[in-house]
Amino acid sequence: MATKRREPEASVVRSPNQNYREGFGGMTTPARDHRTDHRWYMAGLWSYFLAGGIQGVLFPWIIAYVLHESPDRVGIAQMFSMLPMLLLGLFGGAAADRAELRKHLMRLQAIAMLPPLALALLIYNGILFYELMILYVLALSSLGGYIMPARDSMLSRVATQSMGGNIQRAVALAMSGQFLGQVVGYALGSPAEYIGAWPLLILQSSLLGFAAFTTSRLEPAPPSPRAEKRRQPIKDVKEGLAAVWHDERIRPVLLLMFFSGILFMGVFMVLFPILIRDVYHGSSQEIGFVFMSFFGGIGISSFVLSRLKPIRRQGRAIMLAMCTGAVVMVFIHFEPPIWGVFLLAHCWGLAAGVSMSQSRAIVQERASDALRARMLAGFNLGTMGGGPIGSVLIGFLIAGVGPLDAVLLPSALMLVLWVAIFLFTPLWRIEAPKPNQSAHG
Repeated sequence: MATKRREPEASVVRSPNQNYREGFGGMTTPARDHRTDHRWYMAGLWSYFLAGGIQGVLFPWIIAYVLHESPDRVGIAQMFSMLPMLLLGLFGGAAADRAELRKHLMRLQAIAMLPPLALALLIYNGILFYELMILYVLALSSLGGYIMPARDSMLSRVATQSMGGNIQRAVALAMSGQFLGQVVGYALGSPAEYIGAWPLLILQSSLLGFAAFTTSRLEPAPPSPRAEKRRQPIKDVKEGLAAVWHDERIRPVLLLMFFSGILFMGVFMVLFPILIRDVYHGSSQEIGFVFMSFFGGIGISSFVLSRLKPIRRQGRAIMLAMCTGAVVMVFIHFEPPIWGVFLLAHCWGLAAGVSMSQSRAIVQERASDALRARMLAGFNLGTMGGGPIGSVLIGFLIAGVGPLDAVLLPSALMLVLWVAIFLFTPLWRIEAPKPNQSAHG
């Protein structure tokens, strides 16, 4: 009697997105429910920015307090902490658009463990100088240029699968986790003068390793079928920048954020450490507290936004929030007590959380799958690109007139910028798209 040939079971053949996936270290593990993806994503984001918070206190503390550098050299150091991430972010966005995002992001974060480990070893052996710190921050910032667009692009995938496509809520939650994570990192980095830098650098490296592990728990994220397989870096960068600049909703936001970055970001990155050192005679603890106050404000307002209905008049919210930074700087000019500086920084952060979450939501809502990482990287370059310029300028301005008087010029120029954006762009009238509106509708 002839036997019937047994067909292979359909379940034997599985796509990477269905039943099994490759995990950290190449292990094959059962796939998880899509709802867990958002929790793993947020755990990785918290870990990454905890490490970033430690870095945010340690780096200026070492430059300004341990090495006793002048305000202009502090400004130059802070410029190097931002510039590579911004410039390489364009290429990082192009790489992310064509890569399997989970593996790509996991590997980058694993590599990012190495610079803080190397610096910890050198400091433990008594080796520390200005040029070494510049090399260290260049390495981390360069890796950040590839990590950030990949993480931002992954957020859209996670929001689509786990949150029903609610981009505004996903962005607000991510920003809340990002900045509250940084606040905890600042708290961990604040006692640097008591415990030393090298133990904190080891902790920073460990947190980056944990971020790599959490990324391995996400579902694979293959590139969009519309993404070209052949990489052409210059063409990729041009496509991303052109997509951002020619979008009528994104362009006015980009202009406001770029010029406000020149005026405000340098104040935050350079003026506060110098102000704490030269006017209030504080230490790493006070630097940590002022950063915690500011980023805590961003985290709180972002979290509150994630619990509310999406803001309809996004452009108006961005513009009104941007006024707060100018007001804060005017009050700082009058040399309030140190607790007043913390309070002002916190109020500034509350407003910044609104402007940053809404501006990023506009880009996430408008970006197509094939260009998302490049558009986000281009937008990051625009919004953060003013930071290195502002850091250098404010450093020389502080050296010339002192920190208390240096805050007045950015405040006055912000008023001019605000009026120009209001009169000559449609930003004030930009509203959130309707739920059924397409990305470019």
